[in-house]
Amino acid sequence: MDKKDLVFFGVAIVIVIIVALIGKPLIMGEPISILPSSEPSVDPNEPMPIPSILPTRSPRPTETPTPIPTPTWDGEVKTVGYVDPSTYNIETPEQISMVQQPVSYQQNREMTTYAIIQGEASGVTEIFEIPFGYWEMHITFDSWTDIPIHSYLEFQIRNAEDRDDYQTFNSVDEGPRVTQDSDAQDTWVLEQYGSGSYYFVIKEQLLKSYTIKIMVPKSDS
Repeated sequence: MDKKDLVFFGVAIVIVIIVALIGKPLIMGEPISILPSSEPSVDPNEPMPIPSILPTRSPRPTETPTPIPTPTWDGEVKTVGYVDPSTYNIETPEQISMVQQPVSYQQNREMTTYAIIQGEASGVTEIFEIPFGYWEMHITFDSWTDIPIHSYLEFQIRNAEDRDDYQTFNSVDEGPRVTQDSDAQDTWVLEQYGSGSYYFVIKEQLLKSYTIKIMVPKSDS
């Protein structure tokens, strides 16, 4: 093989290589690997696009629970009814024990009737609300006999929210007081301190009837 043939053969190989690297990608629509990649042209007078920023949602503030308002009194005297003792898991009226009563400091205040409990037999009352820090129970009854140890009234005034919080009354152990609403009838006065929800566990012995008036300070009503 002479020199001319070698030159022709080399040129043919170069053409084949160029066709493989450039011609085929052009036909197939593929990028040419040996050429540098071109960046998109940018018009210097065209404003730069502003990337969109999604608004971030601020965390919800912690909601403060709304306080439950203290019940108010409309001035109408309430009538307290009776319920089945099993409502408070009481099978029978519990044995009542006496506790020392608080020292009175409200005796000179004018009182008015807030609620009335009237009955003729032992029983348990429904729960009722008393929105006053100080109140009294004015207790009267009609007995079948004149002997106190035979005819008497006793009860527990219980805090419905605290079973261990209660006060007691027994007409045998306490003397009546003279009050403005007694109408010459013996009236017992029991004082109570603290607002809340209460119910009575009442036990009577040989009584025709009894009345318990819930009295509250008139200036606060």
